[in-house]
Amino acid sequence: MATLYFPMWLFMFYTCLYMREIGAVDGKNNTDSEILKQLLNTTVYEKRLRPGSGGPPLIVNSTMYVVSLGPVSEVDMTFRLGLYFRQYWVDERLTFDNDKPLVLSQDLLSELWLPDSFFQTETESYVHEVTKRNVFFRLHQNGSILMSMRVTVTSRCPMDLTYFPMDTQTCNLRVASWGYTADDMQYFWMKSDSEPIVLADDILLANFNVTNCTHTSWNRTLSTGNWSTLGASFMFGRNTLYFIIQMYIPSTLIVMVSWVSFWVGRASVPARAALGITTVLTLLTLISSTNANMPKISYMKAIDVYFAGCFMFVFASLIEFAAVCYLDKPRKPVKIRYPTPKDFQVVHSDNSLGSRGSLRQNMEYSATHDQHFTPFFKLKKLIKGHTVNKPDRFINVGAIDRFSRYFFPITFAGLCITYIVAYTLKSKESDYVLSTSVFEMEALYDNTCREILRRVKDSTN
Repeated sequence: MATLYFPMWLFMFYTCLYMREIGAVDGKNNTDSEILKQLLNTTVYEKRLRPGSGGPPLIVNSTMYVVSLGPVSEVDMTFRLGLYFRQYWVDERLTFDNDKPLVLSQDLLSELWLPDSFFQTETESYVHEVTKRNVFFRLHQNGSILMSMRVTVTSRCPMDLTYFPMDTQTCNLRVASWGYTADDMQYFWMKSDSEPIVLADDILLANFNVTNCTHTSWNRTLSTGNWSTLGASFMFGRNTLYFIIQMYIPSTLIVMVSWVSFWVGRASVPARAALGITTVLTLLTLISSTNANMPKISYMKAIDVYFAGCFMFVFASLIEFAAVCYLDKPRKPVKIRYPTPKDFQVVHSDNSLGSRGSLRQNMEYSATHDQHFTPFFKLKKLIKGHTVNKPDRFINVGAIDRFSRYFFPITFAGLCITYIVAYTLKSKESDYVLSTSVFEMEALYDNTCREILRRVKDSTN
């Protein structure tokens, strides 16, 4: 009989254990549900009022984890970043007795008070919603709250392209409250062992390197009041290797190709003309294709200065060819009419033929009235040397080409060295100026404005 009842007792034992575990889970779920019902009781919790309404400002701490960065667009002057934006604050109305925090569904967020944070510098932003809205809410027993959301932000980034492509750009991101001034809400970066702004290790941009990332917080003064503001500053250093390969080397080779005409004979006019015109048009095409991907700005960039120097040398090579062809062109022969006895006839009856004055008067008269008359004092030189159309000055045209073979390369090398040294030093000075955060300058300006307003108010009182 004992062996018959043993399976029955064993079955009843495991059934009791199973029911006990289910009851414990149900009790926990009932406890969490009861906590939520108690916390969200509309008679106690008013979601339309901020925590501590009427008292000191609410402290909201924030952190950012940047998961993606770029592209940085020079045409639109914007940059894009994807981040986990986390906010921490304390709501004493949501305290409860439980050791473990409550992770709430995003469906309950509409029943809670949340900070109305927004990105001041953004042109477009959105919260990811695949597969569901990427927001989570964690509530601790002391009322401290963590809310994190995955956001992609496209923000304005005014750029100074004077030193392009050896420039460094600083793009800023601002966070503030939409409706609560600094008297009601204060934003701060979270102070912990790690930095409040962390960049993912796999961030890689095509044309830039992230050289620095700074953060600050200050009160910004506007016509509507003082607004607590968070600032994040990202400094991008441009990778110049792409531009060296695609712009500097081709333009330099085009200039060097234009020097080939100095070694081509002067008689090969079609070859030299085709070479000069081709290099000019090729360089113009390279310049136009480069500027097509750049904003329409009213000042010269560093690459424009280099292109202008290259175009000057290419065009100078073409002008040198035209000058050589012009100076090497043969002159047309001039017909010389030798004087005849008729040219020496006496034109004044009161003078004799043998008189020196009559001869000079007759020569002057003939030279004045006959444009083909050759004066007597040049006739001897013409007959003796048999010279026709001898130029007054002899120009060695071949020496111009030989001089250009050395003058153009040496001058162009000096231009390149001066360009590299000048813009490298200037770009370093620009980086040093940009290392001072724009937010720090804005904070100093806002503090100065507040101090001036306070003094004016005190003086009126």
